[in-house]
Amino acid sequence: MIVDDSPTALVFLEAIMKSANYEVETAPTAQEGIDKARRRAPDLVITDGIMPDVDGFDLIRALRDHPPTANVPVVMLTSGDFRDPEFATRVPQPDAYVAKSMEVEPLMKKVASLLSKRSTKEAKLF
Repeated sequence: MIVDDSPTALVFLEAIMKSANYEVETAPTAQEGIDKARRRAPDLVITDGIMPDVDGFDLIRALRDHPPTANVPVVMLTSGDFRDPEFATRVPQPDAYVAKSMEVEPLMKKVASLLSKRSTKEAKLF
């Protein structure tokens, strides 16, 4: 699942993930992402960190508080410095941070690594 309030980022990330043969579900808000994840636990969530109303950290908290999604790995994309105390002190933390960039290799490596740890037969990002 990809959650981002930027329509451009959603389209870009969805295209990248589909080109790598992942099934992808998108959500333009964290609340919609939470609702979709609770209906169909995804294998992994990629989320923007800062969104209006409900942000990426709130999304992680909601996933962790719901037993069927408690162990879903989360990759947080951010254009900020994830070592900044604003990010580093938030609880719960994502499983990985990746800087927002047109360079997709770091994200793809992180996604592959986290999914391989889940030992799923067929990885879905929905």
